[in-house]
Amino acid sequence: MPNSAPDLSAIDRAAAGRREEMIALLQQAIRLPSPSGQEGEFTRFIADWAGRQGFQIDLWETAEKAVAPYPQGQARHLPLAGRPTLVVKLPGRGQGEPLILNAHADVVTGEAEDNLWSGELRDGRVYGRGAVDDKGPLVGALWAMAVLKELAPGGLNGDVLLEIVPGEEDAVGLGTLTSLLRGYRGRGAIILEPTGNVPRCASRPGLRFEVICHGVAVHGTVKWLGRDAIGSLRRVLDALDTLEARWNEGGADPLFAAYPIARPVTVDRVEAGRWQGMVCSRSQCAGYLELLPEDEASRWRGKFEKELRALAPEDTLDISFTEQYGGHRTAADDPLCVAAREAFEAPGGPGGWPGWSAFNSGCEAGLRFKAHGTPTLVWGPGGLAQAHAAEEFVDVRDVEIFSRMLAFAAFRYSDKAGV
Repeated sequence: MPNSAPDLSAIDRAAAGRREEMIALLQQAIRLPSPSGQEGEFTRFIADWAGRQGFQIDLWETAEKAVAPYPQGQARHLPLAGRPTLVVKLPGRGQGEPLILNAHADVVTGEAEDNLWSGELRDGRVYGRGAVDDKGPLVGALWAMAVLKELAPGGLNGDVLLEIVPGEEDAVGLGTLTSLLRGYRGRGAIILEPTGNVPRCASRPGLRFEVICHGVAVHGTVKWLGRDAIGSLRRVLDALDTLEARWNEGGADPLFAAYPIARPVTVDRVEAGRWQGMVCSRSQCAGYLELLPEDEASRWRGKFEKELRALAPEDTLDISFTEQYGGHRTAADDPLCVAAREAFEAPGGPGGWPGWSAFNSGCEAGLRFKAHGTPTLVWGPGGLAQAHAAEEFVDVRDVEIFSRMLAFAAFRYSDKAGV
C-alpha cells in the first residue's frame, strides 16, 4: 500500500514544533560522556527518552562469546560488558521490510577536558564532544522518527529501526555485529555520520596496523654500541609517508575523486623510551590504512608489510594488524539512493545536487553490506572537519534540515521499496 510523503509543509511544521525539545535533547546527550567503553549511561538515557515518546525499545548487552567466532569479535577491542546496544522501533504496517538507521553511542576523548562535555548552545551551534560525531546525526534521526510518528500514526509500510551501537571509535563493525546477532535485518540502511547533509553512496574499508621497532639498549655515552629503536621508528614514519604518496593513484575511484589522498595512511599513536640517558630498545606506532571499496584487504595486508620492510631494510620490525573493516558501494539507481536524492532536492532542502560521492572514512556501513548486500547510504549533518576537533560543534539548523530530509526520504523509500 502506498504511504506517500505528505506535503512538505506538514513535515516542516512537525519538525519545527519539536525544535526546542530536540535541541535540549542534543545538549543533554553531549553532557553525558560516552567515550568508548563507557557508553552505558548515555545509551540507557536515549532508551528512556525514546520509551517515553511511545517508541518500542530493545536494550541488551552482548556476551563476548557471542561475537568471538566473527572477525569483528576477534579484533582487538574493549570488553563489551556494560556496553549495551539499543534499537528504537517505529512499527510499520507489516507490508514491507525495515529501514535501518545506525548511529554509534561512543565518542573519542580529548585534551580540552574543561569544556569537552559542555553542550553549550552558542550562535546557533551546539558544542561538545560528540556534537557532530555522532550525537548530532543521532538526534537528527530521532527527530525524523518523531515526525514520522506524528504524520503516519499507523506507521509506514515497514518498520523504521534506529540501532545505537557501542564501539565504532574502538573497533569498527563490532557494535553493528551485536545487532545482526540479535536478528535485525533491513531492506536498506542509513549510517548516521557527518556528511555535510549530502547522502554518500560509498565508504572506505580499512586496516588498523601496529609496527613495533626493536633496538638494543646501551648507555647513551656509548650509543654506537647499541641500536636505537627511536631512529628505527623515525625511518618507519618516513616510509609510511612514502607509501601513502606511492598509493595515491589519482582517479582510482571516481567517487573518491574529490579527496586529495586515495588511500590515507594515518598514524595516531607513537610510543618510545622509558628511561633517560640510554638508547631506546623498543618503540612503536599504530594507525589506519584506509582503502577503496574494491581493494581486497588480504592483498593490502601483504602489500603493506612487504613494501614497508623494503623501505626500512636495516630495521627489525614486528608488523601486525589489529582490526579490519569493510567498505561499501551502493548503485545510484537503488531506491534508497533515489529517495535520498529526492529529499535533498525537495523545496526546503539544501538543493543544488552535487552528484554522488563517497564518505571519506570507514564506518559501520560495511558489515551489513557484506553480510546481506544491504543497500546502504552514509548521511548526516555536520562535517568531518568538526569531528574529533578540540571545539567540536554541530549547527542546529543543519540537524533540523537533516531531520526533515530523512523523514521525507523514509516516506518516499517506503513507497519505492515496499519498506
